[in-house]
Amino acid sequence: MRITSFIWPSLVATIAVAAGISADYSLHGLAIVAPSLFFFYPEKVASWLLVLAMTAFAYALPQLPALLAASTLLLLPALSLWFNPDRHPHVKYLLGAVMIAMFAGMMALQSEAKLGGSPWLLALQIVALLGVWLAIIYWPGYQPPRHGAWLVLPILAVTVGWPSALWSASIVAMIWLLQWVGMTPHFARSRHLALHVLPGIPFLVITWVAPWQLTMSLLVAWAAMLAAIWVGEYLLMDDPDDE
Repeated sequence: MRITSFIWPSLVATIAVAAGISADYSLHGLAIVAPSLFFFYPEKVASWLLVLAMTAFAYALPQLPALLAASTLLLLPALSLWFNPDRHPHVKYLLGAVMIAMFAGMMALQSEAKLGGSPWLLALQIVALLGVWLAIIYWPGYQPPRHGAWLVLPILAVTVGWPSALWSASIVAMIWLLQWVGMTPHFARSRHLALHVLPGIPFLVITWVAPWQLTMSLLVAWAAMLAAIWVGEYLLMDDPDDE
């Protein structure tokens, strides 16, 4: 059996583990920044973008409800549609309007103390996701984890606790596996679908692990964004009859 057949299950498992830990434990900022050190190459723009994004996450993520933070991950597939030059602009505008309206609604609920965290922390989380997206765009092929960085994990386990260390290890594994997906022709057809499926897994896992975090307003906002992304993807698909 090909080793590539284990990559998708392993990738889903690492995402689920990271989401489950974030639902049950308060992550330490050092553990959130640590995964970027594994792939830090000073001469690469993507490495700097990832460090900056993870630094922003380190400040915002511990102060936001885990489920609210997970809902913002849908920004990544939305960006993949917005920045595709072959897609129709009218559908992009509609998708953008839905995403902006939902995030603005979340911030309004935070201002009224109906959702946890503060609006500016949610805005910082969104900016961090933009940094992650730019890091993906500028990622220079395969970058293996730096060998010396593995020493960070036992240090984290001792200083900030094993859940945070395990979360860091899961994120490192996720980035590593995503690189395999990106460089393996075998996954060419499934990459685009994966970009639309994987960001929704943390929300579902956290809802299952910590259902008390789920509110009707958050569920409606997340479902509306997910529906807009999938409908937008369906409307933007190339028609085979046109080729």
